[in-house]
Amino acid sequence: MPLPAEIVRGFFPEDADVEVSVLEPRTEDAAAEACADADIVIGDYEFHVPISARVIEAMTRCRLIQQPSAGYQQIDVDAAARRGIPVASVGGANAIAVAEHTIMAALSLMKQLVWLDAEVRKGEWPQQSVRARGHFELAGKTWGIVGFGRIGREVAQRLQGWDVTALYFDVVKAPPEVEEDLSVEFSEVDDLLERSDVVSLHAPLTAATHHLIDAAALERMKPSAYLINVARGEVVDEEALVDALRAGKIHSAALDVFSEEPLPTGHLLAELENVLLSPHTAGTATEAVGRILQAAQENLGRVVRGEPPLYVVNGVEA
Repeated sequence: MPLPAEIVRGFFPEDADVEVSVLEPRTEDAAAEACADADIVIGDYEFHVPISARVIEAMTRCRLIQQPSAGYQQIDVDAAARRGIPVASVGGANAIAVAEHTIMAALSLMKQLVWLDAEVRKGEWPQQSVRARGHFELAGKTWGIVGFGRIGREVAQRLQGWDVTALYFDVVKAPPEVEEDLSVEFSEVDDLLERSDVVSLHAPLTAATHHLIDAAALERMKPSAYLINVARGEVVDEEALVDALRAGKIHSAALDVFSEEPLPTGHLLAELENVLLSPHTAGTATEAVGRILQAAQENLGRVVRGEPPLYVVNGVEA
C-alpha cells in the first residue's frame, strides 16, 4: 500500500486491532510477499506498483483490493475475479475536480492565458498580437466528450449554459433521459473527432482505448481543435500528438496524464509552446482528496463489518 500508515490507521477505530504494512521496496516481488497474509490490500494511486496475477495468486486471505483512485489499470482485475477477490475504486469521488480542470484547461488554451501571463511578466503588452496565436470564445463551439462515465457527465453538466453543442461517445450509450437532461448527442468517435472544436478524454485505459487517439484520429480533427487529456496517458499516442502539434494538424493540447510519469526531463511535449502541461493533478483538489479518502475508509469499514464493498469494478460480490 502506498498511503502513509498513519492515514490508513485513521480509517479504523482507535481500539481496533489493525496492523498496517507499507510496501518497501515498491516492487512486484515485495508486493507478492507483503500481500500474502493481508486481509485488505490498498493499491498504489500512482500506478507504479502492479498488483499482477502473480501478486494476487500469492494472496491467501485477501477480502478486498481497494484502489484509492478512480483508475485501477495496474491491478489485474480478471485475476482477482478468478480468486473471488473484489476490486474497488472510489467511484466518482474526484469527478467534479477533474471536470472543472477539463473546462479550465480548454478555456486557458482558447484564451492563451499562460502565454499572455508570461508575456506581461516580461514587460510585453500583446493586446493585439495575441489574436495571431488564436484567441477565441467557447460560445458557439462544439465539444466532444470521449468517455461518458461520471467525469464525462460532470463535464457535460458544467457545459450547460455555455452555448456549446455537446457530443459524447461511450461504449455504452446513455439513456435518452440522461442525454436530454445533460443536453448531449451521441456520436461515434470518428464523427465526434471531425465535428468537435474541443475534444476531452475521460475513458478508462483498456485494450480498446490504448492509443485511441493515434495519428489517424488526429488527422480527423480540425486544425483549429483543442485536445484535453485527463484520462490516462496511454489513451493518446504521444509521438503522433507531438507530430500533429508541430505540423499544425490540431491547434493545441492540454495534458494532465502521460504514458510515463513523472514526465521525463527533456520530453518532446515539454518543448512545444502549444501544449499546457500539469502533473496528474486534475483530480487532486482538496475536496476531492477528502472524498477519495472517505470512500476508501467507508469500504474498509464495510468489509471489516462483513458488508459488501461499494464501487466494485470486477463484478465480484463479497
